[in-house]
Amino acid sequence: MNTISFVAMHLMILTAACFAIAADEPIIGFWSGAVERDGKDWRVEITAVRENGELKASITFVDLDVADVAFPLKRTENGYRLEKPQPSGNPIIFDGKIDNGKFAGEWTGFGVNGTFYANRGEKPSPKFTEADVSFSNRDVSLAGTVLLPVGKGPFPAVVITHGSSPNERTAYRSWAKHFANRGIAALIYDKRGSGSSSGDTRSASMEDLAADAVAGFRYLAGRSDIDPKKIGVAGHSQGGWVAPLAAARSKDVAFVIASAAAGVTPAEQSIYHRAGVMRSQSMTEDEIEKATKLREKLYDLNRNILKKDGRYQQMRSEVSQELIANSKERWFGPAELPPQLAGDLPPLGALRLLFFDPVPIWEKLKVPVFVAWGEQDIVVPVTKSRRIIEQAQSKARNKHLTIKVFPNTDHSNSIVPPTDEWDFPRVNTELDRAMVEWTRKITGQI
Repeated sequence: MNTISFVAMHLMILTAACFAIAADEPIIGFWSGAVERDGKDWRVEITAVRENGELKASITFVDLDVADVAFPLKRTENGYRLEKPQPSGNPIIFDGKIDNGKFAGEWTGFGVNGTFYANRGEKPSPKFTEADVSFSNRDVSLAGTVLLPVGKGPFPAVVITHGSSPNERTAYRSWAKHFANRGIAALIYDKRGSGSSSGDTRSASMEDLAADAVAGFRYLAGRSDIDPKKIGVAGHSQGGWVAPLAAARSKDVAFVIASAAAGVTPAEQSIYHRAGVMRSQSMTEDEIEKATKLREKLYDLNRNILKKDGRYQQMRSEVSQELIANSKERWFGPAELPPQLAGDLPPLGALRLLFFDPVPIWEKLKVPVFVAWGEQDIVVPVTKSRRIIEQAQSKARNKHLTIKVFPNTDHSNSIVPPTDEWDFPRVNTELDRAMVEWTRKITGQI
């Protein structure tokens, strides 16, 4: 045997051995268990796979209602480590080893430590299929995913819109799964300017965002497996403005779901929100008032820019000087005001969004509507928003308005524990259940 043949043979043997090790990688599969700390448990589901020779994992945080979060997965000397950085700076870490069909070890997250365990099991069969899709709103291309129930259609469906951040569709996957598991198709998509969608989020008006949702509606209506007369639009937070606006712009939208919806303009809502956050950070009422007045001046300036009032340049200079003068105050950081005004003016679309008034939309909306809030929401004024929406819907003579307010629940639909009690973050499952069952009822599923 010549040298080349000898080396080639050994390379093949080595390659075969590597594939054998890969095939026997103990972490690959489905694991179900919980994180434990201070007598509390927090359910998790871990799925590990090998793709193109690389180990990958995803975790579903059951009690947080967050599904299929990608986690980097690495081997360690004694086992495996899953670690994902967080915006807070504190990563979530699962560091453990496998013994007798159990993956267990140390857990770190939210600035605290605990332990975790997960037992190997059979991954539940999904009650839906999914496929990536694309649709367009004029020159904006939107990338999405349709979750379609298993069975015979055509199915009712819902288009799920976004909150205020540049959101990708994965943020709404859990919400979509709740619908799809109960016989209702769902379309989630990357917000314009995010993920695989084109366009620009920062310059978008509320009307632009609603037109994107209507484009999603039209895409679903054109599918043979979707009932075009039973398609609605749902939204949370900013989506609570977008969803009813989309319904107002398309007479064929069958229903609206608005979670944590503000009945006031985004400008008024942001003032309310920032005051609530400052209270939670122990700012005094006097400090909150100073921050509020300065923010109101900033918004008055923006109104003049939007109206193309020639005095805005002088006003901008005055507001900028006031921002600079207060930038060293204790309350300035928590107020989240800009340190000064410099550079280009805000995009007109963003200014139109800031002063969008939802009342005229609610006064015309006649389709079935489901609105829900968490009672302890400090982001939107719940009591005022409920009164405004109820009055507007009364004016519209809409007899199909359903309102739910959930106690001990915040803006993100998470349960607020007693102040003296630590707990993992948990979602109020009653809200999701009520929303889905309402949808099934008004679309004739039950």
